[in-house]
Amino acid sequence: MMWSGIGPALSEELSGQAIMDEVSRRHDRPYEREDQKMQLVDARGNIEDRQVRRYAREGDGGLYRYVVVFDSPAGVAGVALLTWQNKGADDDQWMYLPAYGREMKRTAKGGKRNYFMGTDFAFEDMTAEDKAKFRYDRQPDAVAEIRDENGQVVETADSFVLDAYPVAEDVKEESGYQYRRLYIRKDIYFIQRVDFFDRRGRFIKSQHSRSLVNVDGQTYRADITVMDNEKEKHRTIIRVQGRDLNEAAVPAGNFEQRWITTGRHLKK
Repeated sequence: MMWSGIGPALSEELSGQAIMDEVSRRHDRPYEREDQKMQLVDARGNIEDRQVRRYAREGDGGLYRYVVVFDSPAGVAGVALLTWQNKGADDDQWMYLPAYGREMKRTAKGGKRNYFMGTDFAFEDMTAEDKAKFRYDRQPDAVAEIRDENGQVVETADSFVLDAYPVAEDVKEESGYQYRRLYIRKDIYFIQRVDFFDRRGRFIKSQHSRSLVNVDGQTYRADITVMDNEKEKHRTIIRVQGRDLNEAAVPAGNFEQRWITTGRHLKK
């Protein structure tokens, strides 16, 4: 177990907000690129494979910008999602669909609760946590069960448990969730499981992160993430094939619309 700056006795007194601050301190990084293999699995076990690139870059005021680009198969190649995080306001989010021309389409009001490109991730799941827009109610600590792509428990983790409720009016209006339950591994303060509850408080899906790797100092990442959608009987699996935390991997120009609309985002 790695050294923690917060001792066991003190950790018992931490508020939910303080726990989330420690999560950010350890695991937020200003630059990141991932190359991913994505699999969509339906109720019959049919699998669709996709290749995806994801970019993230911190800008002024600690606000992030994100780009997700699909490279294959041919039916989704070139599709991109651009997100700009805003302070005290709703995030800006645009989709690029090559078949519909060169303009990017802004995500419609209320559209962020919709699923993204046939995955089990909603548009609102595609950005980092803006802690100022949520309330974190600490629940009794628990042992989190981490499941694999077949739904089998393959790991357990002694965890802090927080219920995250939106408090910002824009998030409360736009979100498809009443709350999310976060399971944060105590030894490394990493969010390893998230359970999602709809606007009526009914469980709909859970996200499980495993094959954790220490990428820098106290920073960890998951090489495998599974979003298991019980409501839709569908599952999305992401396996990271490459990762780069250097600034050169995420040029600032990649986060402008013109990088996408001019086709420079396409893999050569």
